[in-house]
Parts: sequence; structure tokens; C-alpha cells
Amino acid sequence: MHACSRMPNRILVVYYTRTGTTQQLARWIAAALDGDLERIVDRTKRTGVLGYLRSGYEAGLQRMAPIDPPVRDPTQYDLVVVGTPIWNASVSSPVRSYLEAHRNELRKVAFFATCGGRGDRRTFAQMSELSGAAPITTLTVRQGAIEDCARDVERFARDIARSVAVSPQPVVAGPPPGF
Repeated sequence: MHACSRMPNRILVVYYTRTGTTQQLARWIAAALDGDLERIVDRTKRTGVLGYLRSGYEAGLQRMAPIDPPVRDPTQYDLVVVGTPIWNASVSSPVRSYLEAHRNELRKVAFFATCGGRGDRRTFAQMSELSGAAPITTLTVRQGAIEDCARDVERFARDIARSVAVSPQPVVAGPPPGF
């Protein structure tokens, strides 16, 4: 597909999830923006207590993780919204790998994160540095607040819509129909 044949104002929501929380938020954001969804597939085993500890250790040391190549080409989108769980007050290693791999392909970005408590400012700064772009907006959802974040998702979608001239879809509390 040539750049001139690309549809205007296309949005890609890219995310990594270990437990499913970030995936749930990514789905709501993609539905609100009428965007495409891309899951970052990590090749590292992250289940159980050892997976949890490995994840925090890697993130704290700012390590990359082996990931599968993406299905969707981020250069075909006007905006790429990137989501990560926060590990050890840092961007997750699979998202670090994605941003590093596509650094020169991301024209405009927005970021979202899920976390247990702290580290969102640092994480968003890391994501900015890795992507080579400042986000047009950010969203942080704390653990336990995922079911009550509809208003936050609406604000995030409105901020994005203003920046890329699209009309956000209404957001309902809980998962959108079909998820």
C-alpha cells in the first residue's frame, strides 16, 4: 500500500499485557477511537511468581525482550497509541522492544499504562525517549480501577480526537459490546 492510498486519520492501538488488564483497557480505547488493535507478542515465559519477578527485574534494568514481528505496519497509521503495564516503575520490556524497533516509524503517539501504584511519569518519559516522540496525551489506570475508568477513557479519546480530527465513539462502563 502506498502512503498516498492510506486512509486519513487511521489509529492503531498497540499494547502488551501479562495478566489481561492492559488488554482490557486497550480494547476499550480501540473501540472508543474506532482504531485497529495490535497485541505485542512476547516470547518470554512470564507466568507465575517467577514470571512476575523476571518481568520486574528486566524492566528495572531496561532490558529488551524478544517479541514477534507485528501484524500491522505502524507507518500506515496517523497515530499509534501504545499501552504497557508498569513494571518496577518502568515500561515493560516487550513494549520497550516494540518502541525501539519502530522508533523511526511512529509519527504521532499517545501512551497509556496500567499499574499497581507508581511510576507512570517515569514510564511515559521512557516511552517518549524510546519512540522518539512526545505523546499527544497519556492515560494511567491504577489496578482495581479498571472497571471504573470509562470517564478516563472518554477523556483520553477526546484528547486524541482533537489532535487527529476524528470523532470518538461513546464509551460505556465495562467492556464494549463484542469483547
